[in-house]
Amino acid sequence: MNIALALSGGSGTRLGSELPKQYWTIAEKPVIVHTLEQFERFESVEGVICVAAQEWSEQIWDWKKAYGLSKLWEIAPAGADRQQSIRNGLLAAKGFVQGEDAGVIVQDAARPLTSQDLLRRLTDGLKEAEAVMPVLPVTDTTYTSRDGQWVDGLLDRRTLFAGQAPEAFRYRPYLKLYEETPDEILRSMSGSCQLPYSRGWKVKMVPGDPENIKITYAADLKACERKLLEREGAV
Repeated sequence: MNIALALSGGSGTRLGSELPKQYWTIAEKPVIVHTLEQFERFESVEGVICVAAQEWSEQIWDWKKAYGLSKLWEIAPAGADRQQSIRNGLLAAKGFVQGEDAGVIVQDAARPLTSQDLLRRLTDGLKEAEAVMPVLPVTDTTYTSRDGQWVDGLLDRRTLFAGQAPEAFRYRPYLKLYEETPDEILRSMSGSCQLPYSRGWKVKMVPGDPENIKITYAADLKACERKLLEREGAV
């Protein structure tokens, strides 16, 4: 079986708004609802754990009823940062996960455009790897600079890739990592793959999707809304 974690603890400060970005309405639905609907349609995910601030729990349960999000199993409390939120979500899933080969997809609630094809590439990748990450090739010439003012190096872009979310993992060993890793080490990490990679896991790369936008700035809201409306044939 496979489950998903939808991380919804972000504050949305970079949008210049008190309302977190994942709760803004675009294409007539909250962003997080579009994201959860990805998993509702994806046949290889049995259930979803949403990780959110406590004050949003009741609203998310209301959206579950209003939009028929039958796969939403539980809402876990958001942590102080992404890594703590992942751990809270993994722990909340323990009572639902069955089987030694179960997988978990870790998704940002503010990514409403993730395609079914991308999700399928992740679950297919778990058949041969414990960790799977979608990537895009770096197409611009890339330089290094120690002081941020003068170029001191040039990187070979053929070896460079930009990671995306969601990422997929074998649930039980991934949970074990988060149970055993002290908080101070978790706080030094950011991406979902960073901890397993630092522990020697081989991370399989699969093709990402340039349309798989994470909403960060106000312009991203408009771009995502237009793309969602195009997919629905509304424009």
